[in-house]
Amino acid sequence: MRTRLLMIVGICWLMCTVVLAQAPNTPASLQSLKITTSSASPDNLLKGESTAWNQIAFKHVALNRTPPLFDTDEPAALEIPIVDVRCVHAGDKLFLQLSWRDPTHDAVSLQEVPNTVPETRFRKVQTEENDRFFDAAAVMIPSRTDAGVAPSLQMGDADHPVQIYYWNATRGAMLMEAHGRSTTRRTGQTFPASGVYLNGQWTVTLELPNENQGTLMAFAVWNGGQKDRDGRKYFSVWQVLE
Repeated sequence: MRTRLLMIVGICWLMCTVVLAQAPNTPASLQSLKITTSSASPDNLLKGESTAWNQIAFKHVALNRTPPLFDTDEPAALEIPIVDVRCVHAGDKLFLQLSWRDPTHDAVSLQEVPNTVPETRFRKVQTEENDRFFDAAAVMIPSRTDAGVAPSLQMGDADHPVQIYYWNATRGAMLMEAHGRSTTRRTGQTFPASGVYLNGQWTVTLELPNENQGTLMAFAVWNGGQKDRDGRKYFSVWQVLE
């Protein structure tokens, strides 16, 4: 009986997560995120200097935890319930600062990849070198303006593609695109970003193209200490800039 109850609870949890990620949202139902205009220099903002950012109000954005995606994964506790988001216009750019508490600092310096013939083995061999997971964060923005509905939180869909500004504590910043689950791809482009881990907290600053009021944004955080990667992460619902 207890086993059956646990199965029912697990199924309900997964269904709620999928519904939350796929359900369309109208602009009136979205949470708001205020943009501030700053006279600080873009260089100081990108460096995350406290004197520039402390004058900008932040918003607590609640994060949801995805259920286990792989058979070998154990359920992960909600170690990171919120991310604090600051949003500011400076010059012709939009700067976002994401801050969250994380009990573990999961980042390393990787050696440069040697210029050798690509891997030809049928499957990868697990070693201490590749069995590592890193802290990361991302901002997802619709690729096209559509006032009728917000894209799916599961990386958009065929009719509503998304852009993903992804930052990894080890690999740096990269711009990605997606139009649904399992379609995420690297564009080969990067963008300015910086990250600092201090006293159990990450502070990550991203420089994006100028976005105006009405732009939708969703946020994600990966906790390397919980073996987060790919779709295993924390994620927010859509926010609308105002």
